[in-house]
Amino acid sequence: MALIWGGQVFNFTDFDFTLNKFRQLSNAVAKNYSTITMAEYLRSEKLPEKFALIRHDVDRMPENSLKTAHVESELGIKATYYFRASKNVFNCEVIKEISELGHEVGYHYEVLSEAGGNYKKAIALFEKHLNEFRCVCDVKTICMHGCPLSKYDNRDLWKTQSFGGFGILGEAYLSVDPNLNYFSDTGRCWNSRNRIRDFIPGNSESFSAKKTDELIELVQNKTLPNFYILIHPERWASTFFEWGLYYSMDFVVNLVKACLMKARQ
Repeated sequence: MALIWGGQVFNFTDFDFTLNKFRQLSNAVAKNYSTITMAEYLRSEKLPEKFALIRHDVDRMPENSLKTAHVESELGIKATYYFRASKNVFNCEVIKEISELGHEVGYHYEVLSEAGGNYKKAIALFEKHLNEFRCVCDVKTICMHGCPLSKYDNRDLWKTQSFGGFGILGEAYLSVDPNLNYFSDTGRCWNSRNRIRDFIPGNSESFSAKKTDELIELVQNKTLPNFYILIHPERWASTFFEWGLYYSMDFVVNLVKACLMKARQ
C-alpha cells in the first residue's frame, strides 16, 4: 500500500509501528534469542545464555493483541500478555485464544487508582478481578497499569500486601532483575522520554533506541545478553487509517504526559 501526499509517495510497509514492522522485530528476535514468558523467567533456575522476555500490555483494543499473538506463534515466540480488567478489554474469547496459542496471560491491575488510594478496597478489587481472570485461564504473574492521569502508583499496593498470598509468582516491574535491558514502546518511542511510571526500579537503561529499526539492529547484532521488550498491541497498525488514529492518540497522550511531568516536578 502507498499513500501520495504533497506529491510524495509514502509506502505503508516502511512506516514504523505497523504490524509489518512488528513482524520484522519479532523475526529478528526469533532468529537471535530464546524467548521465555514471565512465569518461565521467574521460575527458571538457569536462564538461557541469550534470551528475550516479550511483554504485551493490552490497555485497549484487545482484538489487536490477537494479531501480534498470531505473528509470534508463527515464528515460535512465547510472549506474555497482560490484560486490564475493564469491560472493553477483558475479552474472554481473545484471552482464551491467546492462551491456547501458547502465550502466558496475566492480569494488568490498576486497583489502587480505581479505589482512589484506599488500600483495603484496592485489595478486594484485586482479588475479585483475579478470580475473574482465573475462570478463563491460569494466571501466575501480574503487571501494574501506569494510569498516567492518576496520582497513585499501582505498584505501591505491594508495600502493605504480598502478591504471593494470591498464588502470584511475581510482578512484571518489581520481580525482575533491574539489570535487564528494558525497551518500551510507551509514547511511540523506545527511549524513556515519554514515560511517567513505565520503568523498572533500579534500572539504568544504558541502551536505547528511537525507532523500531534501531531496536531491530540491536537485536540482530546480538550485542546484549538479554532483552525485556514491552509492546502495546493497539499501537501497531494494519491500515493507514489505524496508523493515523493511533498516531493522533499518542500525540495527544504524550502532550498530556509532558504537562503532567512538568507540573509534578
